[in-house]
Amino acid sequence: MASSATQRQPKKRPYIEPTIRLIVGIFITMLAVLIYRYSEHRLVWLGAMLFIGLNLFQSAISKWCLMEKLLKHIGFRGELDEIRELGEEARKTAAEHMNYMDTLNLLNEAVIELSEDGVLLSASEGWGKLLGDSGSQSSSIGQPLSRFLNPDDVHQVVEMLTAISSKDSGVHSIRFRLADSSKGENWVGGKFMSGHPQPGEEKPRIKGVLRDITEAYLQEEQIRHMALHDALTNLPNRLLLEDHMQLALSHAERNGIHAGLLFIDVDNFKQVNDVYGHKAGDHLLLRISNIMKEHVRSSDTLARWGGDEFVILLPDLKKAEELEQVARKLFHELNRQLYVENATGISTVSIGGALYPDDANSIESLLVQADRALYHAKAQGRNNFQIFSTLSEQNAGFNDFDMTKLLSKAVKEKRIQVHYQLIVDAQSQQPTGFEALARWHDTHHGWVSPGIFIPIAENHGFIHQLSQQVLEQALTDFGRLLAIQPDLCLSVNLSNRQLAIEEFPLQLQAMIDAHEIRPESIKLEVTESLMLAGANTAREVLDVLWNAGFKISIDDFGTGYSSLSYLHQFSAHELKIDMSFVKRFKSENGRIMLEAITGLGQALGLGIVAEGVESAECMQVLRQQGVDRLQGYYFSKPLPLDECLLQLQAYTEPSVSNTV
Repeated sequence: MASSATQRQPKKRPYIEPTIRLIVGIFITMLAVLIYRYSEHRLVWLGAMLFIGLNLFQSAISKWCLMEKLLKHIGFRGELDEIRELGEEARKTAAEHMNYMDTLNLLNEAVIELSEDGVLLSASEGWGKLLGDSGSQSSSIGQPLSRFLNPDDVHQVVEMLTAISSKDSGVHSIRFRLADSSKGENWVGGKFMSGHPQPGEEKPRIKGVLRDITEAYLQEEQIRHMALHDALTNLPNRLLLEDHMQLALSHAERNGIHAGLLFIDVDNFKQVNDVYGHKAGDHLLLRISNIMKEHVRSSDTLARWGGDEFVILLPDLKKAEELEQVARKLFHELNRQLYVENATGISTVSIGGALYPDDANSIESLLVQADRALYHAKAQGRNNFQIFSTLSEQNAGFNDFDMTKLLSKAVKEKRIQVHYQLIVDAQSQQPTGFEALARWHDTHHGWVSPGIFIPIAENHGFIHQLSQQVLEQALTDFGRLLAIQPDLCLSVNLSNRQLAIEEFPLQLQAMIDAHEIRPESIKLEVTESLMLAGANTAREVLDVLWNAGFKISIDDFGTGYSSLSYLHQFSAHELKIDMSFVKRFKSENGRIMLEAITGLGQALGLGIVAEGVESAECMQVLRQQGVDRLQGYYFSKPLPLDECLLQLQAYTEPSVSNTV
C-alpha cells in the first residue's frame, strides 16, 4: 500500500540553489567581457550574456526576476516553491511527532531523557502518571532520577547508566520500583539506550521508554511463589530448600562453621487419615508446621519435604552440639503441644538430624544422612530423635541403606544360610526338634544380627523371597536330620508376606511333598502381633494349614497384643514364651508372669515352649511350672547343619546322659 501511494505522488521538479545561480551569473558576465574584447559579433553576444548573467545575479539576490520566471517555465522550481515545500514538510514532521507522543500517552508509557549522571532532562506526560503521588512531570525535570526510585533499586539503575555512559551502544532492559505511593508497590519496566547530543550540548542524552508493569510483576511473583512453596502449608518446597541449602553450605565452608539439617516425620499419619479423614490429616500438618514456625530462627528454613515429612535447615551453627539442642527442644515442644491438643494421643513425631561438614560434605549426602538418622529413630519405636553423628555403626538400622543393598544382593545370590537350634523335652531333655533360623555372613560386616537384616527385608519388600529360601533350605536339610531321628519336628518362622498369600498353603504342601516330609513334622511359628495385625486373612490361611496337618505355634507370646478375644479365634497347637519373660524367672513378679502364661496355655489346651533358657536353675523353674519343651543356649546355640548332625548322633548314643 505504501509503495503504490508513493507512485501516485507527482514527480518533484528540479531546483537550483541561489548560490549556484550566483556563481553561474558571475561566470557568464566574465565570459561576456571576454567576448566583447575578442569576438567579431561581440555586440550580440555581449547583450545575451549580460542579460542572462545580470538576471541570474539579481535572482540570487532578490529572489525574483525575469530569469526566475524563465527557469520555472522550462521545468525548474522557484525559490518560493522550495520554501513552501520545506515548510510543509516541517509541519508534517511536527504533526507526526505530536501523534507519536499522543500515542505513547494513550499507552501509559513514559518517554524520558537523562544525562549521564542520571538527571532527568525531559519527560512525557506518561512520566507523571507513573509517579502517581510521589511527583509530577514538570517538577521532576532537573531532578536526579534516584530521587523517585525505591532505595533498594537505585543501585541497578546506577549500574545501567554507567554501562550506557561507557560507550555501550546496546539496548538495556530494566525494571525497578518507584518510590512508595498510594498504589503500594509501583513497578515499572522499560528499555534505555544512548541518544544523540542536543544542539549546544556536548554529551549525548540517555533515552528511555517506561511503562507500568506492577500487575504483571505481581502475577509473575505469585506464579513463582506457587512454584517454590507447598500449597497446603505455604512452606518452601524441595526446590527452594535445595537453593537455600546450597547457599548455607557455601557460607559454612567459607567461614569454617557448621550447618545442620533436621528431618521431621509425623508418626502414625496414615492412621490419622484412615480413621479421621484427610481433612483432619491436613489440619494436623498445618498445626505441626505452625508450631515449628514459632520455634525456628528467622535465618532457618522450614520446608515441607512431602507427605508427612518436614525439613529444617539450620545455617550458622557455631558448635556441633547446637543441632542436638535444637532437635531436643523442638521434639519436646511438638509432643507437648500435640498431646494437649490431641485427645487420641496418636500424633507424635520422629526426628533425624545430620551436620555439615562432620556427617556429610554435600547437599545430597546431608539429606541422606539426616534421613538415615530419621529411619533409625523410627526403628527405635518412633516418638524420639536421633542425630547421625551420635549413632554407632553397631546400632540396628544405622547402616540400613548400605545393608539394604548388601542384603538384597545376598538374597538374590542365595547366600542366606540356615542354622538350627535344638529344642528338647522339658522332662527327659531329649531332642524333640530344631528351629530353623536365618543367618547372614557379609564379607565386610561379618555375621549380621537377624535383628538388623530381618526388619530391613520386611521394610524393603524382599522378606518373602528370603523366607522362601530359608524354608527351601530347611526342608532339604531336615531330611538328613529325620534319617537319624524320625520323630523330630522342624520349626520355621512365617513372615507377614507369606500369611497374606492365599496360595501359600498350596505352595508349602507342594514343597514338603517334593521332600517327602509329612505336614505333622512341620511346626509353623507365627508371632502374636503378626497374627493379630491382619486377623481375618491370617485366620483363613492358618485354618487351611491346620486342616492340612501342619502344627501352628504362637511365637513371642506376651510381647504383642495378648488379646484373649482374638487369641481364641486362631487354631494353634502351642504357645512359645518370649525369652524376655524367661529371663525374669528369678524375680517374684517374673515367676508370677511365667505361671500366668503357662496356665493360660494349658487352659486353652496348648503345648508350652520356653525359649532363652541359659541355666540349669532356669530349666528347673520352668519344669516345675509345667512347661513342655525348652530351647536356649543351655542346651545348644544355633548351629550349621553338619554340627547339628553330630549333636543329634551324640544324643542317640547309649552313653549320653539324660542331664546335659
